[in-house]
Amino acid sequence: MKKLIGIFILILILSVVVVGCGRGHKSETTVSQQTAEDTVIATVPQVVRGKVVEDTVIGHWTIKALTDSNDVIVGRQDWAVRDSSVFLTLSYDRNIVYSDKEIRTKDLVGNEGEYMMQWGGEVFWASDSAVYLSFGCFLPDTDDGWNMLYQILPDGTSNIIVIDVYMGVDGFYVVADFMALYMNERAVGASSADLKRLYEQYCTKELAEELSAATFPIVSDNTDFRHAYKTIHIEPKDGFTGLPLEKYSFEVKFKPNPNDGNVTDGIFIEVDGSSNKISNIYNGYRKVI
Repeated sequence: MKKLIGIFILILILSVVVVGCGRGHKSETTVSQQTAEDTVIATVPQVVRGKVVEDTVIGHWTIKALTDSNDVIVGRQDWAVRDSSVFLTLSYDRNIVYSDKEIRTKDLVGNEGEYMMQWGGEVFWASDSAVYLSFGCFLPDTDDGWNMLYQILPDGTSNIIVIDVYMGVDGFYVVADFMALYMNERAVGASSADLKRLYEQYCTKELAEELSAATFPIVSDNTDFRHAYKTIHIEPKDGFTGLPLEKYSFEVKFKPNPNDGNVTDGIFIEVDGSSNKISNIYNGYRKVI
């Protein structure tokens, strides 16, 4: 009888072990199947063209810009890279201005294969009159090239605005960026409200209030602003003005009239180094050769 009981207990133990092992094997198979399914889902190719660099609504403008490599190879025989394009969809008050418009290096600098688009498509400034996208085209692996703005009007008209560069000079970019936007906003008839925003962005509070009140003109109203900007030259004047080190002074010169190259207008601009904003615009002059 004891032998029968022992045999029964042994059979019962073996049954439990077999069932437990069977359950463990089933669970492992299920986990393997789930992992395999997850892997298949994760490796399905994503249909994405390039990288989104801008997707926003600013005032009247709705902007979406993507960047992607194109078919142009830029570089040397021992090192080369594909150039990039920006694909722009743009609307103004829900009216389509551009639909998936491709902007290439040749549209910015006139040719392809030498300079490459290192960045492009980000919104630099926007007003009721125009939107400005930032682009940079350079020789590969160098700082030799151009920073520029792509100005677009509500009717789809566009203009290339090259921003002057003077590397290593404190305050220079504030003046260069301000003059690029000021001249080209005036060229498209920007409103007083938009100019006020521009002054507040780049000038100290006190100067912005003076400019907004139109107590003095930065540039004469009878200037051809588009031509003036194309002929602009910005020169640092520190070391000659006696200003303390936290103040930076610049002379801005340009040709106001495309039909008279003998006339040059100029202004002096001072930048406050502590705030990195324009604190003074003074001594406007005209020279006739």
